[in-house]
Amino acid sequence: MVDPLGDLQLQVMEVVWQLGQATVAEVHRVISAGREIAYTTVLTTMRALERRGMLSHDMVGKAFRYRPAVTRRQYTDASVNKLVGDLFGGRQDKLLCHLLGADRINQAELQNIRRLIRKSEGKKR
Repeated sequence: MVDPLGDLQLQVMEVVWQLGQATVAEVHRVISAGREIAYTTVLTTMRALERRGMLSHDMVGKAFRYRPAVTRRQYTDASVNKLVGDLFGGRQDKLLCHLLGADRINQAELQNIRRLIRKSEGKKR
């Protein structure tokens, strides 16, 4: 689960997370609204995601109905933890310092970070 998902894999997972469960046809319909993609490509991707433990399925009539085997939060947490481990030696503070040192953070985001820090400090007291 910790290995990063490719762009299409993540797009498929986002659709299934949003819908809660979906057939290949439903996922294909959503994705193909924004780009041209073959039904078989979506099918292959969903089968690969199931082999990776990201999706599971039930048989409904003649179709497989896929559902997430991992929540969006679980995937995000595992991905961030891997990133912090791989790039920052497991030090979350180094990640935050890196982000704060970048010119990409605006004033609203800084205020949100301050709020989250205060909230986290309050939980630890």
